[in-house]
Amino acid sequence: MSIVPEKETLTVEFKSDRDRLSDDDLLEEIVGMANTQGGDIYIGVEDDGTPTGLHSTHRDSVRLAAMIGNKTVPSVSVRTAAHTIGGVQIVVVSVPPHSGTLVATASGKITRRRLKHDGAPETVPVYPYEMPRML
Repeated sequence: MSIVPEKETLTVEFKSDRDRLSDDDLLEEIVGMANTQGGDIYIGVEDDGTPTGLHSTHRDSVRLAAMIGNKTVPSVSVRTAAHTIGGVQIVVVSVPPHSGTLVATASGKITRRRLKHDGAPETVPVYPYEMPRML
C-alpha cells in the first residue's frame, strides 16, 4: 500500500520537484492550506500521483521545515516526513490549519485553497474584501 493518496483534494496537494519546485510556489501552497483546513503536500509527486523524486535542495526535511517557518508570517510550524517509494524519495509536509489570523508569505502574499467546478483543488489569492469573512 502506498502512502500517496489516490488524488488531490482540498487537503492533499501533489508537487513535482523534478525541475526544483520554487520556494515561492511551495510557500503559497503552505499558506493556502494553513488559511483553509490544513493538509498534506507531497513533494516529489506528479499531479497524477506518480512519485518521481526530490530535487537535491529538498532532501533535508528538517531544513525544509525551517525554511517554511522562517518565510511565513506568522510562522507556520509544519511537520515533514521523508519516504522512499519505488526507489525514489518524497517528502510529505503536514500543514496545520491556522485560526485566529491569516497567514502570509514573508513577502506578503495571502492565499487560500478552494475547489474548482470540476472538483479539482487550486490555490488562489485572498483579496482584501474576503479577509473579514475569513477572520
